[in-house]
Amino acid sequence: MKALRFLEPYHLEVQEVPTPVPADDECLLRVRACGICGSDPAGYTGRSGRRIPPMTMGHEFSAEVAAVGKNVTKFKVGDGVIPQPINFCGHCENCKRGLTMLCLNKKFYGVLTTDGAMAEYVSVPEKLLYALPEGTTYYQGALAEPYAVTYGAYRKAGSLKDKIVMIVGAGTIGQCLLQLVCLDQPKMVIMADLSDPRLAIAKELGATHTINTGKVDALEEISRLTDGHMIDVSFEAVGVQPTANLSIKALRIAGTTVWLGMNQKEMTLNMQDIVCSARNVLGSFNYTHQEFGEVVDIIGSGKLATNRMISKVVSLEEAPQAFEDLLSSPDQYLKIIIDPTK
Repeated sequence: MKALRFLEPYHLEVQEVPTPVPADDECLLRVRACGICGSDPAGYTGRSGRRIPPMTMGHEFSAEVAAVGKNVTKFKVGDGVIPQPINFCGHCENCKRGLTMLCLNKKFYGVLTTDGAMAEYVSVPEKLLYALPEGTTYYQGALAEPYAVTYGAYRKAGSLKDKIVMIVGAGTIGQCLLQLVCLDQPKMVIMADLSDPRLAIAKELGATHTINTGKVDALEEISRLTDGHMIDVSFEAVGVQPTANLSIKALRIAGTTVWLGMNQKEMTLNMQDIVCSARNVLGSFNYTHQEFGEVVDIIGSGKLATNRMISKVVSLEEAPQAFEDLLSSPDQYLKIIIDPTK
């Protein structure tokens, strides 16, 4: 089979590799769509350390069942599926608490040294598979993973109905989160970012107001838009010091911010902004296996603007250039999908 192999920083190559043989509890999947996550170009440059060559990236995918192991009972050849890519053990302390994304023994498809789905085939345990909803395309199904990342944060925030909400970061994750937030019918949703093209998309997808933080004083603008009320719940989807601080300072007294951005490991915060105003800071990392399944159902409902998220579709052979495009012109793309069948 063909696979897009990450061989060293800035070097991707389509190679012939052996087709996986499914274990008794696995399905061999013919990959029909695989999204390029924002973390993939960071791994491609060698900057993140989260992709260790030689390996095959790809953790946002949908597929068609090509073969099944002898113990597989829920799926048959030809079924469409959406794999939840965090392979959890099910018996460690965190798994028993339902925190499958923090499994002490996990392997994450397409991350570190575990080969993923930027290939024609991948073999995945049956327990990780959800049925592709009726009427949902494979391209839409591949978006379940980024939506699930934001769904974990959205769930932690509680009900957002009639609340004033701000999302800091209008990249792919911020735009996915915006659509989920809007399902709760908040009073107002403000999207903040440095990119006017991304802010324009946010308006398209339901943001009440947008703020370019490079052009105006964000806190003054938030106070003006909210008549001094400020923000009930903010989401930080960038992960750098300025945006993290904004997500806290913009809150009303006893407001809550949920952080899901992870770009800067250490930063300086004014603890009095948190302690003296009784504000809450929550961290959100990925999603539980159950949450992933709930997102698959939401996608199947047709309530999300999944097609608007897809900027273009490329073949495996075209994928190396797509990585370069994402690095050089990030504002031009939300999600690039690799279709190994092209």
